[in-house]
Amino acid sequence: MSDAQTMPPLDQPANFWGILPWVMLTALSLLLLSEILRAAPCWLVPVLVVAVAVPLWLTLCETFLFDRRILLAGATPEGSGARKLLWKGGVGAGLRVIPAVVMAALLLALSVRLGAAEWAVLVGDTIVLALFYRLFQRQAQGQVHPQLLGVFVRRWPLWLANLGLLTLAFATLSFFVLGAPDLRHTTWYAVAEQAFRTDSQAVACHLTGLVVGFFSALDQGSWALAQQKIPGLPAPEWRWAAWGLFLLQLSLLSLLYTNLLLGVLALVEARALRVEVLTGESDMSRTFIVTILVLALPFLYGALRLRDLDPRTFEAPAQEVLHWIDPCRQQHGRTAETRATLIAELEARRIAVTQETEQRIAREVDLLFAPIEAKVDDYLDWYFTVIGEYERLAALIAGNFPQLMAEQLETHLFQATDFQTHLARIDQALVTETLSQLSDVSHEMKDHLSAQARANPCVRGALDMDQLGQLNRDLWRSGGAVVAGTATGVAAVVLSQKVVATVVTKVAAKKSVQAAAAMAAKVAAKKGAGVLAASVGGLAACSPGGPVAIVCGIAAGGVTWLVIDKVAIEVDEAFSREAMRGDILATLNEEKDRLKTDLRLRHQTIAAQLAKDIQQTLDGSFIPVRDGL
Repeated sequence: MSDAQTMPPLDQPANFWGILPWVMLTALSLLLLSEILRAAPCWLVPVLVVAVAVPLWLTLCETFLFDRRILLAGATPEGSGARKLLWKGGVGAGLRVIPAVVMAALLLALSVRLGAAEWAVLVGDTIVLALFYRLFQRQAQGQVHPQLLGVFVRRWPLWLANLGLLTLAFATLSFFVLGAPDLRHTTWYAVAEQAFRTDSQAVACHLTGLVVGFFSALDQGSWALAQQKIPGLPAPEWRWAAWGLFLLQLSLLSLLYTNLLLGVLALVEARALRVEVLTGESDMSRTFIVTILVLALPFLYGALRLRDLDPRTFEAPAQEVLHWIDPCRQQHGRTAETRATLIAELEARRIAVTQETEQRIAREVDLLFAPIEAKVDDYLDWYFTVIGEYERLAALIAGNFPQLMAEQLETHLFQATDFQTHLARIDQALVTETLSQLSDVSHEMKDHLSAQARANPCVRGALDMDQLGQLNRDLWRSGGAVVAGTATGVAAVVLSQKVVATVVTKVAAKKSVQAAAAMAAKVAAKKGAGVLAASVGGLAACSPGGPVAIVCGIAAGGVTWLVIDKVAIEVDEAFSREAMRGDILATLNEEKDRLKTDLRLRHQTIAAQLAKDIQQTLDGSFIPVRDGL
């Protein structure tokens, strides 16, 4: 059999846009079939499996025939009887129907358990695969016979690249983003049993439910073991390596899905090139159909014989086996009750800590603002002085009157009392106290559980005392991060700057301060005339006598001007000081209440986060990059 007979002429292969709709349709079809599988009766399940098995079988057959024909082409002369006998590979193709059906059943069972994020990864992978297919074909052109280009690319570079990329995507998703339920304090067999019961009952067909439940139990049970064992490894590199090996289990789904897409690509390319699939052998489809019919006979026979079998009859033996494996399983309900009691106690203690912190915040902020309120008179003393008057006049002339007023208010009230430093010290002390109190709670919980474990060994196995012993360490580590990152320095600066800016803005908007500013502007406008009048009066008061009289007049005028300004300022102070003082104190009181609210919210958040860290040790989510290293 010559190459010309086995390899038909090659037309232009399908381009990226010709491939993309088909592979996208494959992903969406798999999603649809997985949803149908949930409610499908048992008689429909084999039909769904066979539909998925077709492209998987094409991939297996293509790989098998490609390897065999390369071997025959190199090992046997053209036209030899051995080549003619073995070239078609009908028996081998028929035998690969069985693994294709098994792979299809596994793929459907695994796809039932996928969430939205995993489906998004699969859909994205179809686009990447279509891009890689065209890229690898361009790279391989000229190095592979045109008739074998598509088969060659699918056989090696595309299969390896997509399998590795998809496995990496799933591993990244599981390791960094999704994780799994926190199973550190539950035995793996209890987790597996619960997962099997939950997921098997979510499928209409009992036999399909057994398969789906088995994979769910395997997945959740292995997660429980990994969460309990891997974080305890002695070195970080060991933990990284262990998580990498554990997440390699995701390569099974990646392998099945990659083979599915490659089979669809083989169909699409055969259609585009107008040739039969798998090197032009027209009887390959008949091989698949005949093999499926042969396999269906024992399946139908078994289904008929077992149609009246109630799966619930296996529950009692299964319970006995599980009890033999786990003698403590009867106490799981009590352990869960203990955990719930501890979590309720933790919440009560968190509320108590929060209330105590709120009382201390109110007391500390009142003490913080007391010297600031006392400094209001110092600010007003500056305001109602001749020097203050002249500084404001100079600021009016320069056009920076608001800036001067803001700087003087901030200097006299906040800088003089070292407001920012004292606020940072209060904030730091509050965080430290909260941290210490919740650390005491974690100690109490650990001691309580240790006492229970000494009295009842089943508690030790169910609650994982080694992990509970790390409560205090984990709390201080997370709390230290809070203190270093937000509770000191930066947070205090932000809060103090907010208070100062708000006080300055509100004081500037008060009617008494605005009236004083307007009066200052009017006084500045009249200063020139006042100076001239004072100078003329001084000249009149001096004795006549040439230049000496002029100097005397200027001096006398200056004194008269200062006396007039002093009297005017005292009059202004008599009418305006109390109103300005009341407005400033009212503004400080408003910001004092606002600061109390801000600090309460901040420390409620910190306490809630620290309590959550403790609770997650008992009941929560487990993300490997956060909790497993």
